[in-house]
Amino acid sequence: MKTLAKLLLFIPLLFVHCDSGSGEEAEDTTNERRVRTVAVETLTMEEDTLEETIQVVGTVEAYNDATISAEVGGRVQYIAPLGRRVERGEVIARLDDRLLQAGYESARVNYELAVDTYNRQQALFADSIISELQYNSIRTQRDQAKAMYEQAQKQLQDTRIQAPFTGRIEERFAKNGELINPGMPVARLVNADRVNIVAGVPDRFASDVREGSVSTIFFTGTGTAPYTGKIGFAGNIIDPDTRTYRVEIEIPNPGGIIKPEMVADVHIVRRTVEKTFVIPRTALVRDEDGTNVFVARYEEDQPVAHLVPVRTGAASGLLIQITEGISRGDEVVVSGHRTLNQGDRLEILQNKSSVDNALTLRNQTLSR
Repeated sequence: MKTLAKLLLFIPLLFVHCDSGSGEEAEDTTNERRVRTVAVETLTMEEDTLEETIQVVGTVEAYNDATISAEVGGRVQYIAPLGRRVERGEVIARLDDRLLQAGYESARVNYELAVDTYNRQQALFADSIISELQYNSIRTQRDQAKAMYEQAQKQLQDTRIQAPFTGRIEERFAKNGELINPGMPVARLVNADRVNIVAGVPDRFASDVREGSVSTIFFTGTGTAPYTGKIGFAGNIIDPDTRTYRVEIEIPNPGGIIKPEMVADVHIVRRTVEKTFVIPRTALVRDEDGTNVFVARYEEDQPVAHLVPVRTGAASGLLIQITEGISRGDEVVVSGHRTLNQGDRLEILQNKSSVDNALTLRNQTLSR
């Protein structure tokens, strides 16, 4: 019985001891949560310049691209091979000209005879030997003969189809020995030393994007650096189906790497904002109250996370403008902020200037 009594006295003490241990553990956990430290990277805010751009899809068109047709009929005696580069004025196709050559010689003889007759009758008219009516009739015959001669000369010249500009034979629509009629296509001539990038800009940007606006053109898969050019043409007509207007940007293509009908990613500068603060888009923290960023504020020489509401403005690629909420010299958290809470201590692994960081991100975009 004495042994049982001692056990009954010991049990409450055991419970008291266990409860006391649980309280200490909870208190330790609370203390640990208060002093939680998170590793982050920050940017020190400095004033920068941001070019707000709009992104549209463009298509490549050759600067000169023409289907060359025959102006007279005849049998093809020669046509330039595919891939042949020809200079302006060079013969790209030649037709059998024997019939037209005979017509030309006949017209030439008739014209020379009409000129000789007119010259002789002119002296007779001056001496009033022939009437004015006869003189006018002879002059009319001369003019008609001249027109027929020039027509025959032009038709004979047209049997040699010449390149209207320097370019490359990309297609042939006739073969040697084939009989063709006037107006039939013979070859397609393309000059891609310079190309036009054609794109459609949404009509809501009509007041921002116009002739002279600067643009950057990217071609994925070509391995070429981005091209920079100005809009040379901005249309005044809105496509009712797409609600866009046509713009053209001419760029050089010295190696012929850019091919007609290729797709281009076109970034057009809409406006330039100076003396502003720029951060990466990924640094923003969005919640039901709006848009925020974490800023490192120092308390007893220790950086502590503070959630600060901000207002955003222009955007370009990976960057976005902050118009309200931060000041020059603020340290904005740009990495590690996804796990941050208000009041967490910060271990700043790296701090950079916001201007230097923006330059790095712009270069990454241009080198993609």
